[in-house]
Amino acid sequence: MITDGSIILMVGLIIFLAHFFVVLFEKTRIPDVFFLLLLGVILGPLLKIVSPEDFGKIGHVFTTITVVVILFEAGLYLSYHGLKKAFHQTLLITLLSYIVTFLLLSTVYFEFFRVFSVSYPSLALSLFVGALLASTAPTIVIPILSQLKVDDSTRIILTLESALGEAISIVIALSILTSVHLNKMPVGQVLGKLFSSFVLAMGVGWIGGYFWSLALNRIRNLQNSSFTTFSFLFVLYGTAEFLGYSGPVAALMFGITMGNIELFRIPWISKKIKMDPVSLSQDEKLFFSEIVFLVKTFFFVYIGLSIVNFHLISIEMVIALVIVILLARFLSIRILARKLNLDAEGASIMSFMVPRGTAAAALAAVPLQLGVPGGKLVQEVLYLVIIFSIFFTSFLVYFNSKKPFSHFIKRVFLGYPAGGEKRLAKPQKAKVG
Repeated sequence: MITDGSIILMVGLIIFLAHFFVVLFEKTRIPDVFFLLLLGVILGPLLKIVSPEDFGKIGHVFTTITVVVILFEAGLYLSYHGLKKAFHQTLLITLLSYIVTFLLLSTVYFEFFRVFSVSYPSLALSLFVGALLASTAPTIVIPILSQLKVDDSTRIILTLESALGEAISIVIALSILTSVHLNKMPVGQVLGKLFSSFVLAMGVGWIGGYFWSLALNRIRNLQNSSFTTFSFLFVLYGTAEFLGYSGPVAALMFGITMGNIELFRIPWISKKIKMDPVSLSQDEKLFFSEIVFLVKTFFFVYIGLSIVNFHLISIEMVIALVIVILLARFLSIRILARKLNLDAEGASIMSFMVPRGTAAAALAAVPLQLGVPGGKLVQEVLYLVIIFSIFFTSFLVYFNSKKPFSHFIKRVFLGYPAGGEKRLAKPQKAKVG
């Protein structure tokens, strides 16, 4: 029987191990995410010390909190000029990677189910799985990027792609489930929902960030005000979700606004209320980083122990789906690498960033709860894909630090020579005469 003392002991050990895993990354180049997930698997499915049911509804809320705080902190360190420069690249990569992955995953799931299952596969359910697994997860991508030495352009592209892609996944997946009940796919409504989710959520994040920066000087004079920015962040997220917009996008935009507030000054507002917008201090940013570290640590352990009971068909299907995810990602980056003038190192890192996470975890049980045939298998597959995709990403990041493997990747998948140029130069035509 687990006592309060043993729970406190376990929490302390997990935090100490999380710091050790960060140090271990410096030695092995394997991201700490891998070890935290492995720890969760040991505590949950293997030793059965803890189970997701022990957390009740708090588990789902904790997942949402993790998304919010990680996206907010990531936004603080994204420069406006870098965002402006990388936005076109991000949009192309997000759309192409999502569409290619979505189509291939849906097809493979449908065919695999048809061949190996006694029941006929549901096309809508196959599209639901493809929609959820077609995007990367910011809760995994951003922490991994924080441990890697990548240029600002690569970091911005992958951060924005994960946030936008996850919002697309949620909107399309829920629209597919809605179409099952309506017996039709309202394409216009889906496109309208996507537009409002992004554009209006960005407006909520920007407005909230601007006015919070105006109030920040006065807020700092209050006692015990360290958590007030996080509190406002949660209010902003909840407001966006309540209005039907994307909460994650609003949280990211709030962070971007607070991190670049000097570019968003509106003189007539400041003059009228006699307050200038201010950015977060370095001490406040360090405090937020510590909070994000703790939240991230327990989130990955929670994901590891959340693996449900699975059958052999689940493992076989998951391996097939993860391979499809990797191939679709390599294909998408390979197509766009030269067009977008991506540097060799950045393009190879982009090719490996295939972890799935919060969107799939949050909606995995919905088909089962709605009584959709095949819902149980969908839940098993989605949870296992999350784990396998994170493991694959961790190992690919590790091997990418090894020269023979990195050169091989650049030659075979990206078409780069092994010399390691920083930029892909367009071939020069020889002058005649």
